Amino acid sequence: MFPYEDDPVVISVVKVGRKVHRVLIDQGSSSDVMFWETFTNLQISSDQLRPYDGCLVGFARDQVEVRGYVELRITFSYENPATTITIKYIVVNISSAYYLLLGRPSLNRLGAVASTTHMKMKLPSSEGGIITIKVDQKMARKCYESNLKNHMGIYAVTI
Repeated sequence: MFPYEDDPVVISVVKVGRKVHRVLIDQGSSSDVMFWETFTNLQISSDQLRPYDGCLVGFARDQVEVRGYVELRITFSYENPATTITIKYIVVNISSAYYLLLGRPSLNRLGAVASTTHMKMKLPSSEGGIITIKVDQKMARKCYESNLKNHMGIYAVTI
């Protein structure tokens, strides 16, 4: 096994007019997640936070405090090609090295393909081209190692 051959796919996106780094692409997650610190740092109005009836359960079956959900437009781009969709994020009150977790719901809507081998994510642009988003491997490794130290689990939604 080569060092760092299984780093996570971590990208940057544009949300609420600001570039957001440390977005974990998690093809194993059944939800899109925003961490509470990200919600407050983006200065999103608490009026946008909607009640959420489900619960979020971790890989080890531990429950996570859900503050609600928020729907926000997010733009995926690299240089000129871009595509924008509205994503429903479940807002959770736990700490994380990541700012957002992008799971299967949005990846499927985008038609996105993430490759840990190539450290890239590809998706169709609004104009019909292909957007290739490169991973910041140094940042991905740093986030991954930080989360291992904090023993953060993998999360899935149950209703």
